[in-house]
Amino acid sequence: MQEFLSRSLNRENAVRGTILFILCTFAGLFLSFLWGGSQDIKQVFREMRVEMLLGACLCMFVDWFFGALRFHVFIRKVMPTIRFWDSLRANLATLCVSAITPFQTGGVGHLYIYARAGIPLSGAITSGIICFLSTLTTLILCAGGIVWLDPPFLPEGATWVSLFSFLTFGLVFGAFLLLLFKPEIIFRFFHYLCDAAQRRFNRLAPILERATSRVEQLITEHKTFTTMFLREHKLTCALSVPLTCGFLGARIVGSYVIVQALNGDATLWELCIIGLVLNFVVLFAPSPGASGVAEVVTAALMESLISKERIPLFVLLTRFFSIYCAVVVGGIIIGLQITKDFRQQKQT
Repeated sequence: MQEFLSRSLNRENAVRGTILFILCTFAGLFLSFLWGGSQDIKQVFREMRVEMLLGACLCMFVDWFFGALRFHVFIRKVMPTIRFWDSLRANLATLCVSAITPFQTGGVGHLYIYARAGIPLSGAITSGIICFLSTLTTLILCAGGIVWLDPPFLPEGATWVSLFSFLTFGLVFGAFLLLLFKPEIIFRFFHYLCDAAQRRFNRLAPILERATSRVEQLITEHKTFTTMFLREHKLTCALSVPLTCGFLGARIVGSYVIVQALNGDATLWELCIIGLVLNFVVLFAPSPGASGVAEVVTAALMESLISKERIPLFVLLTRFFSIYCAVVVGGIIIGLQITKDFRQQKQT
């Protein structure tokens, strides 16, 4: 399985995903810049209070901290000697891989880093599932409250988009609940596919048998860790929700600081609503890291809160501190780990 993680993060996949992320990002930024004229944007840039961006940078570090801490409280139950630095690396690797894979499927990132730190793969998988469920739970509850409040500053159609997202979230939430409590259902489906492949391709039989055996072992270990967390560490499971609110709140406060830096007058409450709707809508966007989609949706949601000429810089700066920096740092972390693994394999 660790070989599978390494192949998933190979150079070809990373380059392909990065190129697609960059192309979608430029497309989204270009569309957001169409909201304001170039002359007006230059004026906003000249009047921007650059020193306030230090606050946005601080919020970015708080975001990384809470994301890593959420992983760490679970992983310490699996291996008490694990360092927080490894959890920070795992969180940034996840943010990076999420940005270069469709539908932000970044779980491979933290599994890879934790596996190299000596964490049992099944324990890292169980921790990741619980953390993702806490994200879904937080966003579903917040989105439900927003739909009920129906704030007047949201653009027309935002409520309907949220209701559509509820359906997607409900399906994914149900799937992950099955994965947490009834993983054997997933194994039966996997076993059926392997049997069908073996009958069709006899040469693959030994490989598929080993894969089936390994997946069965992982599911058995996963059920053990699930039982441990739910019976012995209920408070840790509950803690994942406020930690999720921590990194979401850091992103929202960061966007408020950026508005202040641009001399805008949107309130923190308004940006809280916008930030939660944005995360809810784009979490399962099909593009890598929701690139392109997030930029356009952000511009549309902010149209009634700040002047048109401020929108492009707001979109650029919020994405820079929430995603672009994490992609660069996470990519460096993954690259260093892969280089270290390559050197160790070469020596042996």
